[in-house]
Amino acid sequence: MNTSTPSESPKAPATIPSPCMGVCQIDRDTKFCLGCWRTMAEIAHWSRYDDIQRVAVLEELRQRQTAAGVNRRRETKRRQA
Repeated sequence: MNTSTPSESPKAPATIPSPCMGVCQIDRDTKFCLGCWRTMAEIAHWSRYDDIQRVAVLEELRQRQTAAGVNRRRETKRRQA
């Protein structure tokens, strides 16, 4: 018999992949990664976020890029392949 409550149920695996570009350099001024525009906290917690949280982070990344006048992430060898 399963006695776990919904709050104790394991999370379903998230289906939205990481926006990591393989650059992994944090800008000293903005504290954002130069490749994916995430903060250190967002990078560290990504694997624990559910899809709703991941979508929220991705929207925040778009807003950061727009505010900075950047319309896309930095080009890397990984993206060129």
